Amino acid sequence: MRKRQGVGALMPLLFVGMSVAVAGMPVAPCDHKQAAIEISLQRIVNEWPMRGSGESVSQYVQKLGIRLAFSSLYGRNIPWQFWVVRNLAPNAFSIGGGYVFITDGAVNFVRNESELAAILAHELGHELAGHFCVAPDLIDFGGLFDIFSAPKTQQHQVGVGSLTQVIDPVKEQQADQIAVTILQASGYDSHAMLEVARRLPKGDGVHPVDFQRLRALESLLAKIPPIKAQDSEDFLTIKRTLAAEQATW
Repeated sequence: MRKRQGVGALMPLLFVGMSVAVAGMPVAPCDHKQAAIEISLQRIVNEWPMRGSGESVSQYVQKLGIRLAFSSLYGRNIPWQFWVVRNLAPNAFSIGGGYVFITDGAVNFVRNESELAAILAHELGHELAGHFCVAPDLIDFGGLFDIFSAPKTQQHQVGVGSLTQVIDPVKEQQADQIAVTILQASGYDSHAMLEVARRLPKGDGVHPVDFQRLRALESLLAKIPPIKAQDSEDFLTIKRTLAAEQATW
């Protein structure tokens, strides 16, 4: 078994491509580049330890992800798979084809179920916006905990692991807009996205906060009243499970 990665470890990310989102509303995704997706998937599986699909944390995340995806008509046409990475750094990313990854660290980081739903909803937003409709040798990655990076130019490129992350602020705002609609449709508090963003670690010198994007999210949410969503017993159970595991590390 591969060793769990520590808090300082970063996920390998790649984010390049074109968007077909219109006014923040989901559109049908175009055909995915399956060969490129499979290559990227193999890299991720080879480089990072994954939780088994039968583990309670994995089953819960899959169930939550499907609930969010099915709140959109377009989301019901995608074969979603939600993977949990045994890594302590809070992160989430997607690679197209319905593949979404989230770390143990992200599940530990959230304070309530709406915040966890917000992280997953943003990744669904990338897929539904068509951000993976790219050239055969390219593929998109996105991640809630990396997308709040401030680009030094229009796109901010960071080399991590064997892949490359290119942060496109336009695509990230589009994914945010779609994520808000998903959270509203599925009964979660859409303001949780902003709460998570405000608590992210800052000042690491690599991923400074994208204040413009934060302001855009604040403006979007100003028109939407917050709601008090009840945490499910399943969410509370997996939080206890992870806390118990962490106590033995």
